[in-house]
Parts: sequence; structure tokens; C-alpha cells
Amino acid sequence: MVLTLERRLKFTRLIAITMGTPLASSVFLSIIIMVLLVGSLANLIIAVMISTAVVILGSLAYGELVSIYPSAAGNRIFLKKPMGNTLALSLSIMWVIAILGAAGTEAYMAGNVLNYLVGALPPLFWAILILTIVVAINILGVEISGNFQMIITFFVAISLILVSIYSIFFVKNTTPVVLGQLNWLSIFSASAVSIYFFIGFGRVTTLGEEAIDYKKGIPRAMPLGVAFIGIVFILASIAIFEKVPLDVLKVTVIPQIILGKYILVGTQLPVLIGIVSVIMSFSAFNAGILGTSRLVYALGREGTFPKFLGRIHSRFLTPYVSLLFLYGIVLVITLAIFVTRNYSVIVIVAAGFDAFMYGFVGYAALWHHRKMKKADVPFHVKGGTVIFLIAIGIFFLFGILLFATSPIEDAIIVILGTLILTVLYWTLYKSGRLR
Repeated sequence: MVLTLERRLKFTRLIAITMGTPLASSVFLSIIIMVLLVGSLANLIIAVMISTAVVILGSLAYGELVSIYPSAAGNRIFLKKPMGNTLALSLSIMWVIAILGAAGTEAYMAGNVLNYLVGALPPLFWAILILTIVVAINILGVEISGNFQMIITFFVAISLILVSIYSIFFVKNTTPVVLGQLNWLSIFSASAVSIYFFIGFGRVTTLGEEAIDYKKGIPRAMPLGVAFIGIVFILASIAIFEKVPLDVLKVTVIPQIILGKYILVGTQLPVLIGIVSVIMSFSAFNAGILGTSRLVYALGREGTFPKFLGRIHSRFLTPYVSLLFLYGIVLVITLAIFVTRNYSVIVIVAAGFDAFMYGFVGYAALWHHRKMKKADVPFHVKGGTVIFLIAIGIFFLFGILLFATSPIEDAIIVILGTLILTVLYWTLYKSGRLR
């Protein structure tokens, strides 16, 4: 009997998984960068609103594609026809590398936060423990990991909203806050940075073979999840802008803990942000590994990756080999970050590459929207041509802005990485080893 993935994920779980990867503790770093960029509260609010709106457009592009191709291969399948097999695979591999790098960063930050909160054991121990627990949950079954994701995601989102509202309306500002004048260069630069708020939301599309209603469930879950994330982070950004002095932001070493103390100044609850931060890391790990493992599984199943990565557990019906494979890679990345204590490059590269990936996905959606009959697209976006064109233009602009304003080595990593992977794949494909 051929083992296949089970359709067990309901609509609420899909919303939670959409939100799960973006709700990561490392977003506090991007909030700091944004606050330093905008210069005024008005610029900050508009910047987050723009990025939220654009990512919602991107989620519609993903929605139309996943309704056509409910495959665990995700981006690989979406990009294959309009962009060719080689480039589609190369971009998909880079996509996997970006999320694994982000997972390593989360492990590093979560380990340090737990060490701060609990002490006794070193940060590396806590980082490995969190990763191990999340992978074990995923191996035990997609319904278990989906329920786990739903609980922690909504807990984190509601906690951040309540803390932010409390801070904005009930904690006195140290200095008067005014909206200030608009500066559109600052606004768009900050919007590009805030793409990191939504990093990885599209990974839910790799669960098309496990969603109960993939035709409408995933396409509708994504924009709702993105809108909810936008509300969470616009409130958190306002609270941080109003309550934390700029000179403190510039020298913060463990931002989520320091920010929590300033946001909750005068209360007995500063530890709450630390606890929520750890749970955010759990959420990001779970959603990221849940989605990324399905792509690796699909590539193993089709023979592009080694065949053993396409195995499914006979009892739990989960891609356990691909999960263990990713677990090993993330452990190596985590160890490297602990040794070098440098995670800023990974954050910038992940945000920039996600922006470009959303632009490519918008192009793929536009290509299918114009080539296919409306009846053959279960989730057909009205006005899709205009919507996808807007998404393509803005996402590529954001990607260019990110790399243009970041160290040159970050851009080189992405460009050389993509070229090397493309040449490697093309060589192996031509030799017949991938057929």
C-alpha cells in the first residue's frame, strides 16, 4: 500500500499556521530598525499599513496558485511553468535555506531568553530542547502539530495585542508623542523592513495535500492571517515607539526582554514579554518546520532530492525523514550562530529574499491568471491582473530597497547562492542524475 499524507487540517489551523512563522521573536529586531528609520509616529503607522496591504495582495496570489496546485512542493510547482524547472527549483531551495536560517536565529534568541528567565542551564541547551520538542510534535502527526500551532499562535497574538493596548493607553509616556511630518522615503524604507513581520506566511501553501478544503480554505485563511498579523505588529510598533527611548533601542542586546521592561514600566509584569517571546519562537519553529518539511518531502518523492526524504511514517503518516533531516540542518546553523554570535545577516537576507520570492509568486499568479480559463481556477481573484501587477512591482521594490540599504555581502550571499544552486542543479539534471 502506498502511504500518503492525510487531509486533517481545518480552517482555523490554516489561519494559525499562516500566522505562526511570522509571529517570531526576531521580529522585535525589525521593529527596532523601523522605529530608528521612520522618525515620526505617522510614518511608522503608514509604513506598517502599506506592508500589510501589499502582503495581503501577495496572499491572494498564493491563494489562486494553491487552489490550482494543492501540492506539498509549494513554490516549486507554482513557479515551474512560468519560470522553468531550473529556476523554480533554485528559488525553492533558497527559500528552504532562508527559513532554516531564520529557525537557527530563533533558536539562538529563544535559548538566550530562557537562560535569562530560568538561568542554571546554558542558552544552547534550551535552544536544542525547543527544537527537539517541536520536531517530535510534528512527527507525531499533522493534526497534533496543527492544534499545537493554533493554541500558541492565538495566545501569542492576543497577548501582544493586550500588552500593546495597555502600553499605549494606560502607561504614561516619558516624552510627548506627536504624529510628525510625512517622509515617504522613510515610509517605504520602513515598509521594506516590515516585510519581515510576515516572513514565511506563504509556507502554509505546502500543506495543500493535508488541508480539508484546499480549494478555498488555504486561499481564504492567508489574507485573514496576514491582516491579523498586521494588527498585532502595528500596535506593538506604536507601543515601542512611544515608550522606549531611542538611545536604549540603539544598544539593546536582548531586544524582546529590554523592550518588555520599558513597555511595562511601572508594573510587575516585565517577565511576561520574555515568556511570550519564548512561545513565539515555539510558534515560528513549528509553523516553519511544518511547512518546509513538506517541500523537502515532495522533492524527495519526485526524485529531485534523495528518495529517502520522501518517506512517510507508517503509523503517524508524517514525512518523518524530511523532518529529521531539517532538524539536523537547523542544529548546525544554531551551533554556528552561537559560536559567531552573528544573526543580523540571516535576518536581512531572509527578509530580502522573501520580498523577491513574493514578487516571483505574483508573476506566477499573473501568468496562470491570464493563461488558464476561469472555470479551471477554483479560487479566482477578481481583478487579479491589476492586483498581481501591483504586488510584483512593490515586492521587487522592497527587495531592492532592503539590499541597497544593507551590507553588500548580504546581496552577494543571495545572488551567488542562487547562481551556484542553479548551475549545480542544471549540471546534475543534464547528466541524468535527477531524472
